[in-house]
Amino acid sequence: MEIDGLRYYQIGELANLVNLSPRTIRYYEEIGLLNSVKRIEGGKRVYTDKDLQRLKFIQRLKHLGLTLSEMHELEAIYQIHRTNRKVLPRLLELLDNHASKIDERINNLIKLKKEILSYQEKIRQKLNLEMESQEGEKKDDRGGHHKRRSDTHR
Repeated sequence: MEIDGLRYYQIGELANLVNLSPRTIRYYEEIGLLNSVKRIEGGKRVYTDKDLQRLKFIQRLKHLGLTLSEMHELEAIYQIHRTNRKVLPRLLELLDNHASKIDERINNLIKLKKEILSYQEKIRQKLNLEMESQEGEKKDDRGGHHKRRSDTHR
């Protein structure tokens, strides 16, 4: 919709554009991550392209591993100083922390994978031994080496 030559989105439209639920968008408003929301007659929320870009930025930060509280912290820093000069160093620090956590998870996953591969190898060895044992029994059966039962016909 257009009002005074500016493009506005209703919450459903915006939700579709950013692939979020309307409830999630309202929640972001409640916690202060989306704070420039306007209302028109009847109290309907309308959103601007700026809000659209803001939601896309929030999604990128989430994808990078930042929590909503970390995003809220960045927003608070920005609101106090009104400059990215104060926000960006903190963002770098948060991203460094997340990168370290990711490295730790990767190392743990590598260890887990090694354990799984080792366990798989043990299972394969056990299966091979059982198959060899069964094949040995079949050869004995085919080779005519069975014992005669004493109660059979003579």
